[in-house]
Amino acid sequence: MIYVFEDHYALDLEPLTLTRATFELRCGALTHLERIRRVVGNQPLTLVVRPELAAVIQESYPDLSVNPKQVEAGLWLNGAALWDEASLKTLRTGHPHMMQDDRLVGGSFNADEGEKLRRHVLEGAAMSFNLTDLKGPRLLRYLWDHFPANANQLAADFARWYRDCVTTSYPEGVAVVGDGGVCLGKDVALDPLVVLDTREGPICIDEGTTVGSHSVITGPSYIGPKCKVWPFSFLEEVSLGPVCRVMGQLEGTIIQGYSNKQHEGFLGHAYLGSWINLGAGTNNSDLKNNYGEVKVSVNGRVVNTGSHFVGCFIGDHAKTAIGTLFNTGTRVGVAANIFGAGVPPKIVPSFAWGGDGRERYDLEKCLETMATVKGRRKQEFTQTERELFVRLYNEGK
Repeated sequence: MIYVFEDHYALDLEPLTLTRATFELRCGALTHLERIRRVVGNQPLTLVVRPELAAVIQESYPDLSVNPKQVEAGLWLNGAALWDEASLKTLRTGHPHMMQDDRLVGGSFNADEGEKLRRHVLEGAAMSFNLTDLKGPRLLRYLWDHFPANANQLAADFARWYRDCVTTSYPEGVAVVGDGGVCLGKDVALDPLVVLDTREGPICIDEGTTVGSHSVITGPSYIGPKCKVWPFSFLEEVSLGPVCRVMGQLEGTIIQGYSNKQHEGFLGHAYLGSWINLGAGTNNSDLKNNYGEVKVSVNGRVVNTGSHFVGCFIGDHAKTAIGTLFNTGTRVGVAANIFGAGVPPKIVPSFAWGGDGRERYDLEKCLETMATVKGRRKQEFTQTERELFVRLYNEGK
């Protein structure tokens, strides 16, 4: 049996992990769990998550077991890590434990050891292991860790999962620069005067996506299925999940899926959740005027990212008004509705009404909007999702 688990650092990846498990985060062309499922093949897989997410995770993955009452001997894989076949093979062949910065990345445990680990996850308790560090897959502790990892992971995913579908014939008027490779899925539509620049890495555009004329996509980049890239857009080193609508300039940016940035504006080194809508002219800064390292508020504390390029982090169902400007390192909680004069603060609470956190979104109106937004993409806002957001609202998260 293979168990994919969260550890007690899960909320260091907020606001994205307020509404999803760590293994659902996107890096490269896939989410962590999508990549694990490809790597393990048909082997049985079980998910172990925070209890408050169990119902919505089970609903999302009805074919998998979630938070079983008992566990057996097996491999335990940290869902915040970038697993590949080589790392899994190492774990199976005489190297039963992998650690990174005193955190368990992966391990082979008997049933009793696995039960202790299961209880740690369900209780949200810190885990202590007297184990020797063994190099394993990269573990992503914070959202900004995804930015430097994304380019390498995009290239690795292309080489492993998309190299066999490299495209050699393109629509008339489309220019391909470099020899990094391009993979176009079924029914991809590229307008004339689109430029695909692969000099720095490959580009994968998944099925049913359209790219408007005079757009430039620079690799390594992945654009998920049924996305729409509006004309005159400039995308560089991006990872976009399914059914996104984007326009303007996006650099070093990751979007989970089903989010809209349909107007001019700059997003740099930003990580966005799902069901987000950014109003026209929404921009973020990803570099301080003094070129210093960016600090971000995470899980109740301020953390120095150690990076000069950090943009914003936006939770699910957040909305911005036209002309919204985000400072470097801004964190926006789930379902925040940002409008009004001035630059929003660097910490925008979940369910904020107006952006400054002094007022809260009316809960019933907020839930009604969520249902409307999902309905526009022919998705259902389920009772399980509703209960999750009601809990987050009541807990002030």
